[in-house]
Amino acid sequence: MEWIINNWSLIIVVLAVIVYFIMSGKKSVMKWLLFAVTMAEQEMGSGTGKIKLAQVYQDFITAYPLFSKIVPFAVFSAWVDAVLDEMRHLLETNSDIKKFVEGE
Repeated sequence: MEWIINNWSLIIVVLAVIVYFIMSGKKSVMKWLLFAVTMAEQEMGSGTGKIKLAQVYQDFITAYPLFSKIVPFAVFSAWVDAVLDEMRHLLETNSDIKKFVEGE
């Protein structure tokens, strides 16, 4: 207990660094997820949501092995839902992306 009291400022700095790396890692994952979800949509099309989610999750484990060990699947799934909203918006507003995904 005395060590904690004597080193409280070091503990705060270490925790801040950990939080920073987790948050910057999440930003990287979210950018990657947009790409991965878009590619899954192009490859598998609509109506295959669970299969696409499973494929993107496996790709996530490969791309981010350490991060995938600390992020629960439920959190990952929520991230995918957020990215899906962004992808749908891109499909509605960008005809080039829509052509790419739909294979036109």
